[in-house]
Amino acid sequence: MSRERSDREDVLAPATVRESVETLRGLPTSPGRGWLMGTTLVFTVAVAAMTVSATLLGRAVDLADGPLDTFVWLLVLVAAALLVETAARAAGGWLLTARTRMMSVDLRRQALGSVLRAPVPDVLELGTGNVITRITQDIDTVVRMMSATGIRLAVTILMFPVTLVALVLIHWEFVIALALTLGVVFPLLRLVLPRMPQAANIVATAEARRNAVLLDTVRSLPTLRALRLGPWALERTRRASWDAVQARADRAPLFVHLLGYGNIAYVTLLATTLGLGTWLVTRGDITVGAATAAMVLVVRLEGHVFNLLFLAGDIQEAGTSLGRAVALARLAPHDTRDIPADLDAPPEIRIEHLRFSYPGGAVILPDITVTLPAGSTTALVGASGAGKSTLAGLLAGLQRPESGRILIDGVDTATVDDAWTTRQVTLLTQDVHLFSGPLREDLRMAAPDAPDLLLVDALAATGLAPGSAAWARHLPAGLDTPVGAGTDSLPPEVAQQVALARVILRDPPVLIMDEATSEAGSDDARALEQAATAAARGRTSLIVAHRLDQAMVADRILVMDGGRIVEAGTHAELLDAAGRYATLHERWKR
Repeated sequence: MSRERSDREDVLAPATVRESVETLRGLPTSPGRGWLMGTTLVFTVAVAAMTVSATLLGRAVDLADGPLDTFVWLLVLVAAALLVETAARAAGGWLLTARTRMMSVDLRRQALGSVLRAPVPDVLELGTGNVITRITQDIDTVVRMMSATGIRLAVTILMFPVTLVALVLIHWEFVIALALTLGVVFPLLRLVLPRMPQAANIVATAEARRNAVLLDTVRSLPTLRALRLGPWALERTRRASWDAVQARADRAPLFVHLLGYGNIAYVTLLATTLGLGTWLVTRGDITVGAATAAMVLVVRLEGHVFNLLFLAGDIQEAGTSLGRAVALARLAPHDTRDIPADLDAPPEIRIEHLRFSYPGGAVILPDITVTLPAGSTTALVGASGAGKSTLAGLLAGLQRPESGRILIDGVDTATVDDAWTTRQVTLLTQDVHLFSGPLREDLRMAAPDAPDLLLVDALAATGLAPGSAAWARHLPAGLDTPVGAGTDSLPPEVAQQVALARVILRDPPVLIMDEATSEAGSDDARALEQAATAAARGRTSLIVAHRLDQAMVADRILVMDGGRIVEAGTHAELLDAAGRYATLHERWKR
């Protein structure tokens, strides 16, 4: 993904709660009704045991002057309730953590599959850093929250209704304390809670931008070193990191306010319960032990009230992170557009009134109409910034035009599934990625069933023939040579030869090469240029040529300037015309 969005707003908003629930229900490891009922029962038992132990401890006041045996049995019951609570908590925690981790694997798989199926322009617009953040960090946030606080959250949610029932069983007037508390705190919470989702999304977006900058910096280290841009890269990374820190700092006051409102709620509940208990004892409606039991229940509720408040930030962050991951998992369109049969011959490509500009930028291609004859090799030349790479990207489906059409063998690429275009058109650039592992596995990404002999023939066609100096030097283990991350990097021209071998193995009807031979200059690169020319034969090819070697042997040359095609013809015809191409050729020969 060459175009990052580290300096722009996140284009894929988090999924709604309803969408998240629907997606989670559709996962293979989604819990069924039996699991939900069983887990709820386990936590209900834990909360009931907590409530029983708190009530019995309060009732112990009434037995202080009674028989010792009765008091001892009460303590035994409290101990038993505590044991039940501990066992139920442990069982519930295991159920939650195990299920969460299994579902996280499914959600990652679904999100990655969605990215692979989604239209390429949508993925490029989202950005590499954003995609990686959603698949890794966002899902990790949910797993971490459920593992660390899932038990407390489940207990806290059940604690309020169970405590209400216990207080009502002591005396119905204790409902007044809970009602008054809710009446005081609810308007205060309405001031904070609606602002928390937006704040959490701002934090997640800032962290995605930081990740995009970090990835961009790591991938461009050779360029940064060559141009001595290390200080600039460090400053850019520093700004992105501080933006993420600042986003979290801006969210902090919300939690401070939330914690303050929690204190108000708890003090209100405690004072009201104490007052009601005293009043009821004075009236003779309940015993001192019963009033004490009510206070113990409320005091024990304190930890759960503040649990909920302290967890509010984690819950909101996890909810936003889940929404971001689910949005990525739903990125691939659900509507199935037509998928025509794959082409079995080089197609004619017609570009009709194509217009394109980047969001918020100037028009790059104002209006282009041109035809690439079937089976021809067309070279695209022009000064830097003329729009050559943009046109190549549009043909490959990496961007969507504002208007106009691209017809491949009469098929409008805007009306068919993106996967069809990807299968028909292969784009090869100077930025080549080799997959980590043996060279054989990398080549079989293009042809999974290809035998070793066919793989070797494809490499030989690009100049990497067994027994050659290049083979002995760069591929000492042959097809078993490790390539990609974690190995000694192959020279750029050799990596490009491997990429060309993949093109030969895949045998696409349309090939676009954008600066694919930009390393030309050495003897190996000259061989690479010849291999690229050979790979273009037998298919409809467009070559974005910054050197004119390939343009000279192309069937047709298009000269671009300012987003328009200003000249077209063969090498000889354009030289005779003594126009812009002739000037470029003269400068190139010097």
